[in-house]
Amino acid sequence: MKKSLLTVVLCLVLVSCGTIGKVTERQENGKFKATKKAETVKSEHFDLDSKKTLLIVPNGEYMLGMAKNLNYFERVITFEDFELEIIRAEKQEEVGSLSGRIGLSNAYNKYKPFLYIHLDNNEENANYLQLKLVNPKNAEELFVTEIYMDRVWVGVHDNNTFNPLFNGLIDYIEANSKTFNK
Repeated sequence: MKKSLLTVVLCLVLVSCGTIGKVTERQENGKFKATKKAETVKSEHFDLDSKKTLLIVPNGEYMLGMAKNLNYFERVITFEDFELEIIRAEKQEEVGSLSGRIGLSNAYNKYKPFLYIHLDNNEENANYLQLKLVNPKNAEELFVTEIYMDRVWVGVHDNNTFNPLFNGLIDYIEANSKTFNK
């Protein structure tokens, strides 16, 4: 009896677990599969089409893959690849260090225009995860969406945490682009 109960509990736990950090394609409706919707915290009107040539993402295959699967930006590269690109163009002395907002702004102004996305914790409540789209020219957060991370009951996984954040970004792109095709 104890073995059967343990087996049932283990099966329930495994079934309820979702993937974390798996790059997925958008569905027919143009969105990533999600079980809930993220809340928009900030949404500034911005001509995205004029800055869609380059998007920089934090290092890692997940952010790179998901950003590419937005199918909007012409080039999506990691922060590390961006640094290498600047070095290969022999602009590192002119641009300087990329650390912090000043470094990103220098890269934007002295190398080439780009936008930057990253995940961040909500400063007021660490139970919320945010996805931010930033214009490094002036360090303005153009778009911020957030979602509650339910670490206890449902768990944190792609369909209930990360995909809703990217779906929020898709909504923002749709509202601020004339060229975006869902």
